[in-house]
Amino acid sequence: MSDYVVYHKAEKMGYQALDIEKLAIYTKKPTDGKAGNRIWLIAGEGSPRRYYLRATFLIGGVEPSEKPEFKSRVTGTDGQLLDPMPLLNSEAWLPGFVEEQGRFAFGFNRIQNAAAVAGLRKLLLASTLR
Repeated sequence: MSDYVVYHKAEKMGYQALDIEKLAIYTKKPTDGKAGNRIWLIAGEGSPRRYYLRATFLIGGVEPSEKPEFKSRVTGTDGQLLDPMPLLNSEAWLPGFVEEQGRFAFGFNRIQNAAAVAGLRKLLLASTLR
């Protein structure tokens, strides 16, 4: 299983990450053969930028997007929406992760940074124990 990141920029999407109510993301990138892999949905807000973990889930299906600016809607299973969203800015692995992801300009993208995946999993576990 591989881990992928998707970035939610409220200014671009027109709604806040906390308004997301389903395990689903939109992307312009190809998603063929990605079922069963994990998505981490990161939200960026404000200036200076604050990064949050909004959701994580396993890719369950891909369908055409009803939003014309995106190619696909990727739906999920076995995951959760996090509220409150854990703040990521104080995490030691975040700067390297942001750099790896081109400041999230790559869109739906595989995570290569093992420290970031471990850190995201740790935050998820801590959130579920609350």
